[in-house]
Amino acid sequence: MQRARVLPSVCLRWKRLLQLPSGGIACCKQQGFRYATTSTSLTPSGIALQHQRMVSVAASTSQAADRKSRGTSRATSPRSPASIEHLWTQLESYYQQNSLLSFEQCQRVLEHLQQAGPNPEGVTMEQLHFLLGSCVPELLPAQSAQERLQLCQSLWTQFLKLGQPTLTHYLTRLQVLRENRLDLTDHRSLLAEIAVYHGPADASLYSALLEVACSAGNMRHATELLAEMRERSFALTEGNFHALLLGHARNGDLAGVESVLSSMRAAGIPLGTSTQALRFEAFVMNGQREQARGLIQTETGFSALQLLQMLRGALAAKEVSPELVQQLVKELPKDFLTGFDLPPALRSLCIQLTHQGRAQVVIQLVGALPAPQFGAQNQNVDEYAALQLQEFFRAHVPLEVTLQFAQELVQRGQNPRALHLVAELAMRRLPSSALTCLEELSSAGEELRPHYFWPLLLHHHRLEGEGGMIRLLGEMQRLKVECDEETLRLYLLPNLTHSLAQPQEAIKSLDAVGVRPSQTLGSVVGLLLQQHQRMSEVLELLQQYPTRLQLSTLIQPLSSLAVNARATKRFQQFSQVVQALQQRALQREEDFVGALLLQMCAPQTRLRQDSASLVRFVHELRRLELQLSPAAAEALLSTARQASQDEELLQALGKALQKMRNSQLALPADAASLHGGFIKHPRDMNLDELECHLVELESKQLNPRGVLRRLLQLSVRSGRLERAQQLLAKCNALNVQTSAGMLASILDLHIKLKDLPRAQESLERLQTTYPAFQIDEHKLIDYASLLVHGEQLEAAKQMLQKRTEQYKTMGGDYVIKNVWQLLTNVAQLAAKKSRNQGEDNGEPTPTNLTRDTLDFLRGLGYCQAHNALLGPVVREWLLRGDLDNAVAEFHALATKHKHTPLQFELLSLLVRLGNGDGDELARFPGTTTESAQLHLAAVTATVSKVHGVANMNSALLLAIAESGTETQLRRLVVNPEFRLNHELLVKNCEHLGQEGAVRTLLRLARGVRGVHRTIDEQRIYDLLLAQFSRTNDYEAALDLFERLDADDELKVSQEFLRNLVQLLQVNQVDIPSGIALRAQIR
Repeated sequence: MQRARVLPSVCLRWKRLLQLPSGGIACCKQQGFRYATTSTSLTPSGIALQHQRMVSVAASTSQAADRKSRGTSRATSPRSPASIEHLWTQLESYYQQNSLLSFEQCQRVLEHLQQAGPNPEGVTMEQLHFLLGSCVPELLPAQSAQERLQLCQSLWTQFLKLGQPTLTHYLTRLQVLRENRLDLTDHRSLLAEIAVYHGPADASLYSALLEVACSAGNMRHATELLAEMRERSFALTEGNFHALLLGHARNGDLAGVESVLSSMRAAGIPLGTSTQALRFEAFVMNGQREQARGLIQTETGFSALQLLQMLRGALAAKEVSPELVQQLVKELPKDFLTGFDLPPALRSLCIQLTHQGRAQVVIQLVGALPAPQFGAQNQNVDEYAALQLQEFFRAHVPLEVTLQFAQELVQRGQNPRALHLVAELAMRRLPSSALTCLEELSSAGEELRPHYFWPLLLHHHRLEGEGGMIRLLGEMQRLKVECDEETLRLYLLPNLTHSLAQPQEAIKSLDAVGVRPSQTLGSVVGLLLQQHQRMSEVLELLQQYPTRLQLSTLIQPLSSLAVNARATKRFQQFSQVVQALQQRALQREEDFVGALLLQMCAPQTRLRQDSASLVRFVHELRRLELQLSPAAAEALLSTARQASQDEELLQALGKALQKMRNSQLALPADAASLHGGFIKHPRDMNLDELECHLVELESKQLNPRGVLRRLLQLSVRSGRLERAQQLLAKCNALNVQTSAGMLASILDLHIKLKDLPRAQESLERLQTTYPAFQIDEHKLIDYASLLVHGEQLEAAKQMLQKRTEQYKTMGGDYVIKNVWQLLTNVAQLAAKKSRNQGEDNGEPTPTNLTRDTLDFLRGLGYCQAHNALLGPVVREWLLRGDLDNAVAEFHALATKHKHTPLQFELLSLLVRLGNGDGDELARFPGTTTESAQLHLAAVTATVSKVHGVANMNSALLLAIAESGTETQLRRLVVNPEFRLNHELLVKNCEHLGQEGAVRTLLRLARGVRGVHRTIDEQRIYDLLLAQFSRTNDYEAALDLFERLDADDELKVSQEFLRNLVQLLQVNQVDIPSGIALRAQIR
């Protein structure tokens, strides 16, 4: 169904076209701004069915094309033409990025259809209908009207191959003519053609013909049509009068405009905003600026579409009035202009003006628009008018005009990186002017970097050869840009083939243009080493320039050179080069010689199997008194022993390496990977590496016991319990010797699995086998929690007491979660016992078992009084169904410890009880709504004493959002005396978002709507979306958007939409068309 979404917003065109027969055409449609804002008109069911049929046919066609392309893909050569499915995909992608169609891609679709013959496959009438109606300035603004008409006619020819056009298809042709301001030369032949299949023309068809004639300003043709309409007794509609107004306006006949207005008044048709918009266009087309300005000031209520129509008319005038343009822009709705790029309608208009040679008008229009508000970090700030800058280059606008436009974008804050974009575009499309753009960028105070000049270096090399590159380096020096090592190595030196025939002269030439020998020597040496036959020149350079070098970059070319030196028996000269380089080493403590020899003996190299040649290399290096590290010497000797059994040769190598040893040297960090013989120890491996190592050992039938032990421990620690059970079974099957750490992990595994018998068995085994082993405190507390879960509270206390007597108790924050779980289990155990005793004796246990256990743990030093740990104390009373004691306990703990445990949960519960929640009242026998409200007052008073009124109000607001009614929530929000801690409220909302309390936050957002003193509504939605992004839950994000979109009173921010689109793109989910359009995806 992916291809069923091809150009989804184009469907708006068909919705309006299908409305043509039933009524007049709104004046806003005559100017082609249907994509400027979202339509609010209801869509008839017939239109929805038509659209559904079009989409379903397009989907089935695309699926058939998919099957066909998959079936023939293997037999198709790489040069075979693209399938129609691929072409539609390109069309869709381009539209999603730019809200425009590519004329070249439309042409390729047309060529594909023309080559397909009389029966084109893979395309339907509905798809061609899409393209046919897209031959308008909105979607193809860069082309002339004649080019669009020619494309439309060619598509119509292909359209006729598929079947007989319907009346809707003919109306689409007329609409294309109207949008392009082109007249129909012979309307009678068209009417005769339509009459053959669809009967005589009706009023709606004549209305469409009249609009075509008037749009082109052909009033003679319009008069003929009016006469024919009178003959057929067709009454003139408001749409007909609007068409006549437009025709007289474009014909320069103001008297005709006034005549039409008089006729409208006589016919009793009110002069609404649509009519006034056309009057405005008539004024500006005929140079009546003052009248146009007065009309804007006197008339109000213009819609965005009408204002855009008026703006297009103002810009189409021979002399554009900047004041008039600014006045119209100010009238546009603010939400229409908000965003990080030009609105699609204005972007299309600017492109059209650009290709008409009116770049200055574009600059004036963009200058009248407000700058986008950039607030978030890592936000793209270079989107605004970026496509327009590209069109300036495509339209061959003079460079000085383009630079003027970019400078104004920067100055107004609309696009801080506009000059950078111009420089980049110049390098791609007009390299000859790129240097001028970079100079302008430098004059603006921007720092130029070497990689900006990489395309220019290649361009100058193609045009002017090596001399052009050298001259460009001089320009870089003039602009104070220093050539870096990457530029030298990748772009400059590889293209200086002739200059490097004499390396010393080449270095002098580079020095003359600002590239110092200290920069070039290392790269030049590396390049010469790769040419194998130039070792003598390398030695001369190293003798002439005493520059310190980073030798790690030369190991690879030296290793390649060693292959040639071995083949040509030039061991001595090679060693001299190594010696000269060692003397120029920047890091003297690094073992350059050892790293080089290890690289030369890397796996899959001939020298690794040729111990005799290795001895020759080592002998020459030792003769020149070069040294290496002990680790490198051992690795080389080990490699030689694997390749040779010649004891005499191995002894000679060992003696030479022994004399070269220097314990002060150390191999570089990456030398182990160069050798390939250093394998990471299992204790340093991560889980994935251990799994791979285990598979390797098992495939080679080697001993995997050590890896199994380590893998079991890490699996338990990371919570991969199912895999840990599999590994434990393997260990038992192989009789793996257990260590103390392994037994502790097995104990932890059974605790996490809540398997008390096996956990007890593992603990006894651990204490018996390794009596001196000290088990971690958190594991022991977890085991105590498991004992309490098994209703063995006294055994758990005795174990913890014994641990304290044997070892020093550390306690602290690192075990607070474990202690909390233990206390929670105690609370559940106490509630269970209370219910049993209540059934037997009829009265609950008066003591709080959780509080006693907490005091016990505090006495042993496992924890201190903490808000989280006091929560289970209150929870015990709630689990027992004793609300009075729960509130009393809450008050006592707050008074004693200055903490408010279970504050949010308790407030939410009391709100539900106070509102008469039947399920909650059943949980707490004896509680009434009145008593619950009294308890709520007591709890809020207690919280106010501990945290203050503002903090308490923030907590109460969230509790009512969770459990109260919308009326209660709104009453609190609008109360000016209800003070809040805004920072705490935001923090609590973030916490609720992390907990997934979507319903609560949505209710809070609706409750605070319009009241900005509490928390911004959009901020709450952003918090929820941020949480969904962190958890990568795109389905919840889409559900949130659908909820917000269903709210007619809410407008979702562009930042929310962009973040949602980014989440969907990360998960490679198809972006719904509504989201794509509203997020302004380019």
